[in-house]
Amino acid sequence: MADDMGWGEPELYPSTSDHGRISTPNLNKFGQGGIQFTNAYAGYTVCAPSRTTLMTGFHSGHFKQNQLPGTQLPLSLPILTTQEMLQKAGYATAGVGKMAPLNAPGNQGFGHFIGQVDQGLCHNMYPRMIDQGNSTRNINLTANWADLNRTVTMADPSAFNYTVDITQEQALLWMKSHVAAKPAQPFFLYQAFTVPHAGGWGHAPTQPEQGAPVPSDGQYADKDGWPDVEKDHAAVITYLDNYVGAMMDTVSTLGIEENTIMFFASDNGAHLEGGHKYQFFNSTGGLLGHKRSLYEGGVRSPTMVRWPGTIKPGVSDFAWAFWDFMPTAAELSGGTAAPGIDGVSIVPTLMGKSQPDHKYLYWTWDGTGMMEATPLPEGWQFEQLASGLLGYRHIASGELTSVHPDAATNTDVAGRKGGKSGYGVRVGEWKGVVAHCANNSTGAPSPEDVMEVYHLPTDPFEANDLGKTAAGATQKAAFLAVLADAKVLCACYQC
Repeated sequence: MADDMGWGEPELYPSTSDHGRISTPNLNKFGQGGIQFTNAYAGYTVCAPSRTTLMTGFHSGHFKQNQLPGTQLPLSLPILTTQEMLQKAGYATAGVGKMAPLNAPGNQGFGHFIGQVDQGLCHNMYPRMIDQGNSTRNINLTANWADLNRTVTMADPSAFNYTVDITQEQALLWMKSHVAAKPAQPFFLYQAFTVPHAGGWGHAPTQPEQGAPVPSDGQYADKDGWPDVEKDHAAVITYLDNYVGAMMDTVSTLGIEENTIMFFASDNGAHLEGGHKYQFFNSTGGLLGHKRSLYEGGVRSPTMVRWPGTIKPGVSDFAWAFWDFMPTAAELSGGTAAPGIDGVSIVPTLMGKSQPDHKYLYWTWDGTGMMEATPLPEGWQFEQLASGLLGYRHIASGELTSVHPDAATNTDVAGRKGGKSGYGVRVGEWKGVVAHCANNSTGAPSPEDVMEVYHLPTDPFEANDLGKTAAGATQKAAFLAVLADAKVLCACYQC
């Protein structure tokens, strides 16, 4: 699981920019050896709700009905997680890295865990402490207690503890140990990278997000005219790519490649935080929107699935989303998914067979999420607060605020109007986007909603809104009929 990787960032996905492509040779190998999905989706526009859909099988339109907070999974909530389902099916389970939305990974389906539970602390890539087992901040990374910054850590990378290095090492160590000790027992390993999310070198939550900290800029270090933040962004994606390659190599070396299915995805669209501009590399591949957006660039994920000897390599335009992972894993493992979930198994598609389209795909958010609609004054940058909410950092003073700097004159701050949530819906080839439900923020879609309508095959970049046309009106009615039957709500989470 990559964190905030744009749909157009892996080289296999279509994108062009004045600065060329970011190098991802291992993800190329991953996708070329399996199925590259061009219409696969994350679960949400931001992290914790997106991963909630992966771990529960419910989309955000049904979070409220199932008492799901969206930003966390309380231990008291009687809901089956995907990893718990796999444990019940006889699998050994391990989770490493960013564990949002789990509160206690060791008690929520992961027999082994090392990483970070607090998603806000994940944005510091050189933390003083990380979590293991059922405790938090119980591993002291003494080297990181120094006063760190980009110059210091890059001057001597081996002197400090970069979280991505730790979780990669732990993931491979656990897998090797398990296969050696219990070769007959199947396993599920969930590796949740904290990159390429924006991050800091200091000590969260006070340290500002300053790009994408990485031990070395490698092949991008000498790129003339590139801002440091963009060198770092490219380098951290290639860094992640190298670790994906190491994972594939280890699976092969262990002799389990033909018995192991691997999924790769990003939890939402490309980000524009910490000074990074997603336009620099055209990280969305031209898709409209970005992280926190209901448009395709906010929710479409560069998703690939690999299983040598079983899955025939190719490219698929089948549309599916994170909430389909639980029933898919259930069919593959012989487990039993939770009843009443929104997901469906995509095993037929993985095996090269046809299967019906989803009745609908659905996401919620507060406004369309297009931050460029309210550009920041010079000297300010977007930043995610420790709480997971959107904030703004004054670069010179370091001031951090949750109030848009132009709030006194802006009536629409980052797409928000009156606190009413909106939604995005896909049915077949058609996409609908509603910035704000006519009902209150926990209401349902209704005919009063002002809906943008797009035909994705002929308008993949959502440039031609058909909402006010006869065809758009017909499609809006079809969307609302499907959503009424599904009894969805348009409440927003982590917004």
